[in-house]
Amino acid sequence: MAHKKGQGSTHNGRDSNPKYLGIKVYAGELVTTGSIIVRQRGTKFKAGKNVGLGRDDSLFALAGGRVKFASNRKVSVDPEPGSSAEAGVLAG
Repeated sequence: MAHKKGQGSTHNGRDSNPKYLGIKVYAGELVTTGSIIVRQRGTKFKAGKNVGLGRDDSLFALAGGRVKFASNRKVSVDPEPGSSAEAGVLAG
């Protein structure tokens, strides 16, 4: 017989890598086309005007301009007057 008890196994020892989710650009800040505005799991924030929804539910700018958050958690981008971003939105 063994004169020492066997060592038990543990259920700990694992951890997942950080996902860096959240708002990346806040209201009133300028963004360029393609900039990530929000990284999220699920659609906590909805895509508004000039904002696209990615495969992983990330929100990104479809045009350059100022970010706007509405009270219903809808995120939009208002094109800056006189910028080339506004011309692209009007043409498309």
